[in-house]
Amino acid sequence: MSNSILSGVKVIELATMVSGPYCGKLLGDLGADVVKVESPRGDPARECGPFPKTGADREKSALFLYVNTSKRGIVLDVEKPEGLDVLKRLIKWADVLIDNHSPKYLEGLGLPWKEVSSLNPALIYTSITPYGRTGPRANEDGDELTLIQAGGIGYLLPTRSEDISRPPVKMGGYAVGYYGALAAAVATMAALLLRRKTGKGQLIDISLQEVILAHVRGIAGARYHGVPWNRVPAVPPVMGRMKTSDGYILVAPFENHQWKAFVELMGNPEWVSGPEWDSMFYRGQHMFEIAPQIQDWMLRQKKEDLYHRGAQKGIPMGPINTVKDVLESQQYAARGYFVEVEHPKAGKYKYPGWPYQMSTTPARVSRPAPLLGQHNQEVLCSVLSYSEEEYQHLQRLGVINPLPEDRR
Repeated sequence: MSNSILSGVKVIELATMVSGPYCGKLLGDLGADVVKVESPRGDPARECGPFPKTGADREKSALFLYVNTSKRGIVLDVEKPEGLDVLKRLIKWADVLIDNHSPKYLEGLGLPWKEVSSLNPALIYTSITPYGRTGPRANEDGDELTLIQAGGIGYLLPTRSEDISRPPVKMGGYAVGYYGALAAAVATMAALLLRRKTGKGQLIDISLQEVILAHVRGIAGARYHGVPWNRVPAVPPVMGRMKTSDGYILVAPFENHQWKAFVELMGNPEWVSGPEWDSMFYRGQHMFEIAPQIQDWMLRQKKEDLYHRGAQKGIPMGPINTVKDVLESQQYAARGYFVEVEHPKAGKYKYPGWPYQMSTTPARVSRPAPLLGQHNQEVLCSVLSYSEEEYQHLQRLGVINPLPEDRR
């Protein structure tokens, strides 16, 4: 991949699940040489699935397969002295270390940032944690549910009056992990650019809570407009998810010009013709009065046709698509968004591609996600120059051996 933008960049990924691995995938798909380090039990993502057309199998988890493309993979028990020595040699070799464990994990192994930096002063250490490496919550755990709430988006999720007593919820899937990975990848790329000028590495401290908070608009409204920022609005909006004749569509014509365009789209009905409806404040207080009429009109529309007609008028709206809708989308097909990847055990599937296209240095999947421990010998012997005898010694010690399925 000589024409790849990150060709020659060496990355160690000591990370699990989504945030660290997806960051590594983004760098790997742009040409970086990413070596994924897994414990003998393997990345927990291997157990999460879903498992297309099969039962649970650590080599066939769709989540693991997707977020770990374009990487080599090794097994390493870093809690054994010999395994820790291997990790230190990897750190000396690498340009980037991606880690999404608690700060106290590597510190407990004798590898705080100061020691990591002394091993390789040019290393960029991208650390992804729930609340960052400093502050009173630095070593606290956090998952998708708690971080969605801690970051503020949880307050925006339930929007109907019947949800007021509903327990906290999270967004579907692993939104926190993916958002955090994007932030980490951008910061890592910027640090690589600076390193070209200075030759020095640095610590990148990613707080997943702050990543989510950065995507929340409610704080600005609460601060500057005096709008209460409650979990459920005092007057829930009519707009949002609405049912059409063949599914659902999201509609959000909040600005005055958007509302006027939406009224035109509905054919300027008499029940919404008064000048008072031109006021955003009035609409906020009286929208429920015309909710039945809007829904009746919506039920006579098809979501895709309505979306295109609305988009032409500049109305913020979009169909809620099923998986089938997404896979058969003419837009995605025209842009070649989905890419086929063949895995030696899982088989061939379509994977989501990238939200960007680069004319000179396009991203691509250079290899499927690694089998557990697939590149042990290649990395230790060819990259780190371990002899065959040393390699076999590590095997006898159980430092680089995957745990059998029945012991996991």
